[in-house]
Amino acid sequence: MTGHVRKRGSVWEVVLELGTQTAQRCPSCAAKRGRGAGRLLWADDEQRDACPACGGDLEDVERRRQIVLPDRFRLKTEADARLTAEKQADALGGFVEPSKLSLGAYINDEWLPSLAGEELTAGTIRVYATHVRERIVPVLGGVPLQKLSSRDVKRLRTHMATHEGTRGRIPSAQTRKQTLVTLHKALGAAVRDGLVSTNAAHGVKRPRVHKREMQTWSAGQLHAFLEITKDTRLYPVWRFLAQTGLRRGEALGLMLDSLDLDAGKVMIRRQRKQDGYAVEEGPLKSDARRSISIDSGTVVTLRAQLQRQLDDAAEWRGAWQATGHVFTREDGSPWHPDRVSKLFEEAVKAAPVPRIRLHDLRHTWATLALRAGVHPKVVQERLGHANISITMDLYSHVMPDMQESAAELVASIVDGSEG
Repeated sequence: MTGHVRKRGSVWEVVLELGTQTAQRCPSCAAKRGRGAGRLLWADDEQRDACPACGGDLEDVERRRQIVLPDRFRLKTEADARLTAEKQADALGGFVEPSKLSLGAYINDEWLPSLAGEELTAGTIRVYATHVRERIVPVLGGVPLQKLSSRDVKRLRTHMATHEGTRGRIPSAQTRKQTLVTLHKALGAAVRDGLVSTNAAHGVKRPRVHKREMQTWSAGQLHAFLEITKDTRLYPVWRFLAQTGLRRGEALGLMLDSLDLDAGKVMIRRQRKQDGYAVEEGPLKSDARRSISIDSGTVVTLRAQLQRQLDDAAEWRGAWQATGHVFTREDGSPWHPDRVSKLFEEAVKAAPVPRIRLHDLRHTWATLALRAGVHPKVVQERLGHANISITMDLYSHVMPDMQESAAELVASIVDGSEG
């Protein structure tokens, strides 16, 4: 590729020479006079069977092709620098021909539909679509994809932080961060597709999300709560979560065929979670599936839960729903995750213990396990964290206790040794 710069009025523009290329042309229109008569349709444009102007036949021609970049420059040196950059990009295979495709059209018509072919859950795709529909497109949708700059992305960031969203409030820092992550992913795909040469969202600072202070119970407080709720229908759920550290969705998605109570083992391979208020249930990713051991007390609790299901089935008879879930309502139907969380809040209010969320039972188990000397790697595997660094980061507050215990333990071994 070659090119030159030229002055038009008071500004400079860049003209790229792409060499001789194949094009289509209408002979009838080419014979006419006037601007645009006999316009060439290049091979990389939409191919047509007939002339879009008069419907006549098209012929193939070879013509020298020029492209005038849309940017205008006040100084010749600026135009020269742009021409040099385009030549370098072409040499490295990074030149992208100008296009009027808008960001909104690309994301809605190309990127979002392409996600169906990736290994993403329907809920994840819906989250991306919500970020696009409610925040990205209203602000940047009309900007040409190739003209999108980091300044535009920063404008989106500022808009989200200062304007109420569709729900009547300014989006949280987490939502604003995830929206920018979604835009970054979409633009990354545009780079890979050869539509743009750089990702305009790359390097744009995202909102800082402050970690919510973790609330946990002591062993005594957990014991008190379980004793008070022992005769309630959801006690098996509270006990199971408190003694396994599993996520709510993993417990509520647990199926009868995943239990091996004789061996004290449970296979975690499904989850039941919310998308808005709707519930989705399905298998975990293969790398998230795991087998965990359960204590004898929890085994007793689960056996009692299975007996209660038999009693419920006998009472409800034909109306009983044999869904195969371990934790069910009176009619055999699985619990709605949101309902379980709300009932936990009510149970906590009625107990002489500090207020915590249902998810904090998971944190409570991990904290108690680490303080009891359980190896962090075992805790990581049981919780289903992708790597141990996540576990260590989440429960760093337990590390000082472990350091102190380790110091005393090693010292006692050394001091008690006779050589």
